[in-house]
Amino acid sequence: MAEDGIEVVLYLDQNLSEFSDDLGTISKTNETTIKQDAVSFVKKMFPTLKVKSIKVMAGAMLLTSIGLASLPSFQASAAEPISSYTVSAGDTLYNIAQRNGTTVDAIKQANQLTSNVIHIGDTIIIPGENVSTPTQTTTYRVVSSDTLYGIASRHGTTVDAIKSANNLSSNLLQIGQTLTISSGDETTAPAPTQNKTTTHYVVSGDTLYSIAKNHNTTVDAIKNANGLSSNILNIGQKLTIPTSGTATPAPTTESSNQTTYRVVSGDTLYSIATRYGTSVNALKQTNNLTSNVLTIGQNLTIPATGTSSSAVINQEDVEWLAKMIWSAGRGEPLEGQIAIGAVIMNRVKSPLFPNTVKEVLFEKIYGYYQFTPAQTGIIHVATPNAQNKEAALRAINGEDPTNGALFFYNPQKASSPYLESRTVSTIIGNHTFSF
Repeated sequence: MAEDGIEVVLYLDQNLSEFSDDLGTISKTNETTIKQDAVSFVKKMFPTLKVKSIKVMAGAMLLTSIGLASLPSFQASAAEPISSYTVSAGDTLYNIAQRNGTTVDAIKQANQLTSNVIHIGDTIIIPGENVSTPTQTTTYRVVSSDTLYGIASRHGTTVDAIKSANNLSSNLLQIGQTLTISSGDETTAPAPTQNKTTTHYVVSGDTLYSIAKNHNTTVDAIKNANGLSSNILNIGQKLTIPTSGTATPAPTTESSNQTTYRVVSGDTLYSIATRYGTSVNALKQTNNLTSNVLTIGQNLTIPATGTSSSAVINQEDVEWLAKMIWSAGRGEPLEGQIAIGAVIMNRVKSPLFPNTVKEVLFEKIYGYYQFTPAQTGIIHVATPNAQNKEAALRAINGEDPTNGALFFYNPQKASSPYLESRTVSTIIGNHTFSF
């Protein structure tokens, strides 16, 4: 390789329509796009090479040439090593930046991104600058009743951070197991510049909507200040609250604590509950609804501040429920996936079954697991996608397409006289749901 760099030659598909017009001539707009794509491609594929120029060819024809003067320098220095990462399901720029000790802005600049949108399979450059808060590493020995969520909460970190530091592929722990814990406040994102901020620790009954109202700010402002991608809160969670210059005019209300909302096309109880930081169950109870069916033009009363305790959700419950939905319902329609989650939640609420999600999933009767994924162990290697997690959240928030079913089975795969003797509630996709 020459001291002044190498020359990279890229060959394009000659059958592409944009290069077949006018005997191969291209417009200035297309030429600019080609140059941008070429530079981006070379940066991703050869992040550590010193490139002198890039030639873009269509067969034997030179379409454009990019010289050193117009090519941004992306040679990695010894002080700022560069690595690459392939985007997988559930990734966001924020959590990628957190895991790699950098910032969203640094990743966007390194990859010439104009938005926060990324796609599964994308390869992105991770800049080497370390902007994270220094952390201290300690060890912890697992005792009876410990969970990853509980350990993470006590040490001011996250479940994902502990799993990553200890190369864990599931949330299962063993008594006596030694874990490496990186302490430090990893549960919240750096607060954006505000005229004034305060700190709030989530307690039972809190919702983003109630917290925002109590601090004269908005749900979106709190989510932005803390890097939250959903309205889910955990008891004990630390939130940075922007308290100046972020509040928006309050919506029209019937009283100081209740808001009226008129249903429009496309609305669901879940989408309305998410928008107002409450739960499906709270909406149904407040409006005396016996089903999830809504009518366009229907007026709903949004629950009063602080009445939606079920909006505080244990993230570990979400993870286990999503694993079950992936194991038993991947390929099913979203409604069918929510229904599977609803059966688990109905059991949690029933006096006939255990009262936690994990205990329901792994319950044994006469030595046999109640659910096949637990029996086969597939639930431990499940990799839930965004839809599985949405279905889990909606089921936890009270959506129930089964109208209270406690059992489900696929009649094409399972033959059980006991299950077949149960009263059928509904059939969704390939599953039969029964009481």
